[in-house]
Amino acid sequence: MPKENYLSRYSHIVKRLERGPATFQEIAHYLENQSEIEGIQLVISQRTFQRDIKEIYTMFGYDIQNEQKGDKRYYIADVPEQKQHSLRLLESYQIMHALQNARGYEKVVLLEKRQPKGVEHFTGLLYAINEKKSLAFEYTKFEDDIVTKRLVHPLALKEAQGRWYLIAVDTKDNRLKTFGLDRMDRLDIHKTSFKAKYNYDLNEYFRYAFGINTESQKEPATVRLSFSYEQGQYIKSFPLHESQQILVDNENRVEVELTIYITWDFVKELLSFGPNMKVLYPNSLKTKLKELLTKTLKQYS
Repeated sequence: MPKENYLSRYSHIVKRLERGPATFQEIAHYLENQSEIEGIQLVISQRTFQRDIKEIYTMFGYDIQNEQKGDKRYYIADVPEQKQHSLRLLESYQIMHALQNARGYEKVVLLEKRQPKGVEHFTGLLYAINEKKSLAFEYTKFEDDIVTKRLVHPLALKEAQGRWYLIAVDTKDNRLKTFGLDRMDRLDIHKTSFKAKYNYDLNEYFRYAFGINTESQKEPATVRLSFSYEQGQYIKSFPLHESQQILVDNENRVEVELTIYITWDFVKELLSFGPNMKVLYPNSLKTKLKELLTKTLKQYS
């Protein structure tokens, strides 16, 4: 079975068990149906299934157990703290893999023409993270267009603003860094596993980040924003940040509060809302946006 199929299989196993407990035969039947729908091989033996549930726990935190009485159905005994992140990762891969293998759907699945590069590395990177394999690759930074060779210990993958990033320890200086998949080339997964142990709490590391910029040496700021009613409906359904809290929600406006690092990526996001958003607090952020908008107006004077 091609190794790229196993993540799709993991996703389907989790989805089936989220609907309720199931016997292995019921899970196998579900995978057989999905195989026909997706046109890939998902059918497995009970031995492979036992290995799968261990991998699902290791990679995504879903603890799948087997009832010891009755028909011995499998069930999800515990879910990861960052359940939405785990589901998003599984679903993102599943969609990406389905589209890569789709034929004849061009008229009904309308993809964004501007697609990021690097998604072809996804399966290999997940394998390297799970198996603790060192990675070597060539990397090009946007700002200087210089190609450098990197040797890293991969720890995680992160999605931000439509792009995917590898979070890894650079062996050159032993620092935690992020690498855009679209800027990686000549990826080489080493056969031997690295022995170094890292205790990074990556969820905490990115807790106040917008995207991948952490500004970890600074304290996060409390930010209050006011949106027009129409834009506010979008913000409620797709929050700017996990810390978002709604303060005001009426027929005129929606006001929210965030606890976040004020980085350039965050400022750019605020600018994209145009006249449908106003910064209420802090004053330093209001001043920053005023300066940028003034410069923009001068471009058209």
